[in-house]
Amino acid sequence: MIEYRTAGCYEEESEVRRSRFIGVVRHADCEESVFAELNALRKKYSDATHVCYASIFDRVGNAARFSDDGEPSGTAGQPILEALKNSGYKETLVAVVRYFGGIKLGAGGLVRAYSAAASSALKNAPGFICEPCDFYVLKTDFSKARRFSSAAARLGLTVTKAEYSDRVTFTVYAPAGVPVECGIAELLGEAPDLVKVKTDYIKRPEAGNLDSKSLNSAKEK
Repeated sequence: MIEYRTAGCYEEESEVRRSRFIGVVRHADCEESVFAELNALRKKYSDATHVCYASIFDRVGNAARFSDDGEPSGTAGQPILEALKNSGYKETLVAVVRYFGGIKLGAGGLVRAYSAAASSALKNAPGFICEPCDFYVLKTDFSKARRFSSAAARLGLTVTKAEYSDRVTFTVYAPAGVPVECGIAELLGEAPDLVKVKTDYIKRPEAGNLDSKSLNSAKEK
């Protein structure tokens, strides 16, 4: 499992020589979700002239699709895909919806318009880091629970849940591959009752991406 970046929902609009270009960013982690998002966009913008798109729908960048949707070959889908690759985002769909304004842009003008619309939407969309983490369940006595809670962050652990019965059961996670048992044992003064339950991804916002502009412009599905 590897760390990767992905994008959240976002839309913005621009105009080039009377044509409207709406840049749309959506999270899409498989081919089925790409098609589902595209169907939703085509329904939402049912009167649009074109809905061109590109998507990288895996975590390493090997699975990709793009479409010119009726624009001259190579003028829309490929420029959008290049913008997506340059952003570094994975599991992301970028679509550019065009409403033709009556003035033809030519092949070069179309490439520039679609590239600019996609690049701007990707730049302004909220970004997220997806980090692989190991999840554990730790059981300890009440007398040591407070000590663990206070020191968990110092040990590189994040506590997600604490349950109280005859003992205290903590659900925690740490970055994948980071050894945690020795640190917990030293803290508690005994071999911990610690069980690794899974390795999964934690999604956290990229630094600085939750400004008011991004939040106000993001469009929920």
